Amino acid sequence: MPASPYVNAAATGQQRSADSRDVKLVKPRMLNRGDTVGIVAPSSPPCEPGDIEFTFSWLDRLGLKYKVGKHVFERMGDYAGSDQHRLEDLHNLWADPEVKAILPLRGGNGAVRLLPGLDFELIASNPKILIGYSDISGLLIPIHQRTGLVTFHGPTAGSFYKSSYTYRYYRKAILQAAPIGLVADPEGRDPWKPEYPPTRMVLAEGSARGRLIGGCLTLLRQLEGSSYAMQTAGKLVFIEDVQEEPHNVDRILSQLLLAGRLKDASGIVIGECLHCRPGDSGRNSIASSGSLEEVFRERLGGLGIPVVYGLRFGHGLQQFTLPLGVTASLTASDRVVKFRIEESGVCL
Repeated sequence: MPASPYVNAAATGQQRSADSRDVKLVKPRMLNRGDTVGIVAPSSPPCEPGDIEFTFSWLDRLGLKYKVGKHVFERMGDYAGSDQHRLEDLHNLWADPEVKAILPLRGGNGAVRLLPGLDFELIASNPKILIGYSDISGLLIPIHQRTGLVTFHGPTAGSFYKSSYTYRYYRKAILQAAPIGLVADPEGRDPWKPEYPPTRMVLAEGSARGRLIGGCLTLLRQLEGSSYAMQTAGKLVFIEDVQEEPHNVDRILSQLLLAGRLKDASGIVIGECLHCRPGDSGRNSIASSGSLEEVFRERLGGLGIPVVYGLRFGHGLQQFTLPLGVTASLTASDRVVKFRIEESGVCL
């Protein structure tokens, strides 16, 4: 197999680069005004049916047309209908030549249940943008790894308009063919109300470069032990979660470490992990549960790779978009943290 163009042959010491054994990248075409997108619900249904009206109005603002899956408003427990109906919507819109992107309305629960019936050949032969986060990680990672298609960890169709920061990076990721470049922090923060965690808390210093892979920790654990498990060798791994107690995050990280998922990663970036401080989940927590920061420092700080905590992606209102499979770089020291997405996830 020829060497990957993403390998930095000169990388030594703390500088690590992408794994040349990766599948060839396939980039979907960028969205343009007048294009049609497909609205699906592969996990849970919209919390309120009226929420979709906000999505429609913002798609109109982007100049995009839309088709809505037939079963989007169905319910079966906390799923948007049966596995068969959710798959039917996904396959029908993916096969539709007019549809240029697949936009899940939200995450929730149930995406991984679709994997046994997912038509990867259909997906590979019709490259399209797929963007979402949370439970949608259960589709983003397997589709990327099986087909080489760049998928996007970013806001769903029901959340890309939640803040100007989120909206700006959403547009940069899927509506332009240039790389996202250096990721900035949200503007306009109140200095009298400091946020925790800080946006760029260095847990381990160093430099790294590699293709991006990652998602919601709960879904990474759900994929573990299957043929869809996340492949991390030489990759720049990103992780985040929501409403998980620190002791449960420790369990997930322990499982990933026991499975060898992080030992060959080039670096790790961690999102803000919304409502993951002790007691924040609203569920019963172990009284001796330590802080999430302590868990990350103890579990990840000694891997010999750079680790940064607090970048604004994941479940918060402020979230930038990460294209799975493209090259990114991380520099982390006591003076500066730079995270740069060096390659576009879409083509013209």
